[in-house]
Amino acid sequence: MQRFCKFTTNTARLLLQCSRRDCYGENHQMFQVVVVGINPSLQSLVRHLCLEKAHLWQCRFFPTVGSYLQAPRLDSQIDLLIFDGLSITSSLEDKRLVCFQAPLALRVILTDPQHDDVVLGHLSHFHSFIGTELNTEHLQQLFANATRLSELPLGEQERRLVGGLYDFPQLPSLLTELDKLLSEANVSAAAVAGLISTDPLVVSRLFQLVNSPYMGFVSETWNLEVAISRLGYQSLRSLVVVLAMKGGKVPEDQQAERQQLLDQILMQAGQARSYARSSGFSRMLQDQVFIAALLSGFGKLVLLQNGRAAGDAELSERNPAGRSSYLAVSAFLLTLWGFENWVIAAVLNQHSWQSEGVGAQISNCLHLARAQQQGTITLNAAERQQALQAGFVL
Repeated sequence: MQRFCKFTTNTARLLLQCSRRDCYGENHQMFQVVVVGINPSLQSLVRHLCLEKAHLWQCRFFPTVGSYLQAPRLDSQIDLLIFDGLSITSSLEDKRLVCFQAPLALRVILTDPQHDDVVLGHLSHFHSFIGTELNTEHLQQLFANATRLSELPLGEQERRLVGGLYDFPQLPSLLTELDKLLSEANVSAAAVAGLISTDPLVVSRLFQLVNSPYMGFVSETWNLEVAISRLGYQSLRSLVVVLAMKGGKVPEDQQAERQQLLDQILMQAGQARSYARSSGFSRMLQDQVFIAALLSGFGKLVLLQNGRAAGDAELSERNPAGRSSYLAVSAFLLTLWGFENWVIAAVLNQHSWQSEGVGAQISNCLHLARAQQQGTITLNAAERQQALQAGFVL
């Protein structure tokens, strides 16, 4: 039986800080995984992986909800929380309290995700679901995603905003099916169209986008295969993600507001792509700009689903102190779902000119496209010279 010694929260924090020093006395970032439950297979997998990554990861185990809640609070230090919902009998309130103590951690529940009622019952507390088929490869991916979440360059206010979210969207099942299809060597537009045709919302928005003047295509099309070919598979993936927020939990009196917000996101993404095209950038870069712009607005829909209104400051395009708050929400969720670093960097850095770094050209394109729409391009002499040399239209 596991024993727990009694010591103060301050002592616990001091011990954890000391453990973050390597043998040379240098500080380096350590990550912590907490497991609540008694599943021996789960504990064995976690222990093994933490031993392999001992220079990066520490693990803590609690057999019951009560033992976890009574332990010294180290919520800011928990990077990955795994709750064993199969071996522990607990109420939704118990789960809420467990998750409340790990607001910024990647929160995963071991459960039976095959039944919709089980999944829906956990939507407000956990980001991801795993079944009894959990293996080392899957766990390594969870560790990697948790590491990326912890390393996101978010300010304290942005972290509080993300930590206060109570309703997280789940990775759309349509996206999972689409990724599986796209992994096939000789996938055809016809096969992709057959899958997408099962979701009328995606189909209608897809036609809306490809027939938009901002996309720059010569003629309209109402052929689904042609529309998919024009938009591109990666842009289609991004559209599926954004449309995952179907507004089911948005109050009826805000549904019109949500639709207006979605229209605005799609329009801004098209305008950003149009700006990239007018600057003479390649089709690949145009697509990347479109994807980043589309996914940037995802945070607005998430905030709306979490009780915010379209006119609230967190959804505003202007923030005198720096980037708009909704971009931090977008970046957090995209990181949670394993999107590539260039997308995350472009989403987070578009509020100002970037001289270098991952995704700099894409984020700069988003920055200038937005500034051009607002009629407020403000670059210093050096930035302006860099922009002109890069081919941007000013």
